[in-house]
Amino acid sequence: MFGRDRMDSLERQYASGDREYTIRQYREGDRDDLLAVYQEVLDPALSSDWFAWKYETNPYTEEIPVYVAEFDDDIVGAVGFWVLELHTGSRQIPAVQSCDGAVRPEHRREGLFTELFRIGLDRFAADDGFEIVFDFPNQLSKATFEKYGWQLVERQETYFRVQQPDAMVDGESVGPLSALARGGARVLSRGYLAAKSRQRPSVADHPKIDVERTAEIPAQTLAALYRHDIPDKLHLVRDETFYEWRFGNPHWEYTTYVGRYDGSPVAAVTTGTKVDDGTTIVHLTDIVPLVSSRPRTAVLVSVLEAILEANEDAALVVAPSGVIPDPVLSAYGFRSDQTVPLSLVSTPTIHGVYALTDDDEADGDRWVVDGKRVTDPDAWRTTFSEYDTG
Repeated sequence: MFGRDRMDSLERQYASGDREYTIRQYREGDRDDLLAVYQEVLDPALSSDWFAWKYETNPYTEEIPVYVAEFDDDIVGAVGFWVLELHTGSRQIPAVQSCDGAVRPEHRREGLFTELFRIGLDRFAADDGFEIVFDFPNQLSKATFEKYGWQLVERQETYFRVQQPDAMVDGESVGPLSALARGGARVLSRGYLAAKSRQRPSVADHPKIDVERTAEIPAQTLAALYRHDIPDKLHLVRDETFYEWRFGNPHWEYTTYVGRYDGSPVAAVTTGTKVDDGTTIVHLTDIVPLVSSRPRTAVLVSVLEAILEANEDAALVVAPSGVIPDPVLSAYGFRSDQTVPLSLVSTPTIHGVYALTDDDEADGDRWVVDGKRVTDPDAWRTTFSEYDTG
């Protein structure tokens, strides 16, 4: 576990022009001032409960790995790091995801983000257990991350099922959905979804398949499904500790659908629901097992039908790529953001990695961990659970 005894807290003085800043680690008592920055720059809804869940109750670290920039004793910027446990396919290692970077407008272009980012990376690089940092920035941040030595893994593919195009187009949606709402929603109309519905097979009617819906997170069941077939790919460890913490984000409402065959759990999906400017969005946040098989796919179809039936009033249902077979997603009206029309209007998410070790420490190649090149998309298996935002 990443803890306070690993390294003394870092603090640096940083000068930009005639301004003097202190760059340091978060301290007890900073929360209100830090949240004021986050609410101004990132999202007005970010709350104390959110901060407590994300940083203070994180079971993988004993400290709060957030770094702040002070000017005249006021916090004017910050960068956070999300400590997690990564499975390489052969062992479990600590890993970290950069997140929650914010600088007040009047202090931008002073190099603060670079300094905040650097102090955090130095901290983790000094810990022998950490080898890589990963993140999912949007396309607009890609050049900035590459400047710091990050490598691109891939542009993440995401699947969208637009169920209420009128609500999205006629409303005043802002943020990540606005371009999609204005540019592509009407193309993905109910007629398209109805056509897809007529085409899909009726495998969900199998009498031995049952789907249980619960507002709880059945950590033991989900962890057992994960362990049933652990992928030989880089992914977050999904044990009881993970499930008991990960879905405590107060800004999302989570529901788990467990598909059973003849009474035994075979596959499960945890959904996250959020209302964004009056528009209800449902994410298929996590899917287990992470490895596909014929029995898993058959049960997943039933689970997916149960999810869509329960969320028929949602404007948008969003699925990750790589964990639900593409033909199943297509049959249920999901479209890739890498195909027209969504590719014309969506802002893609980028999967990037940063190596904390040098080549000598990594036996000659710091971009290889346990035989897997971390810049290879095929080396990873991710869902939205790997994202810090949902």
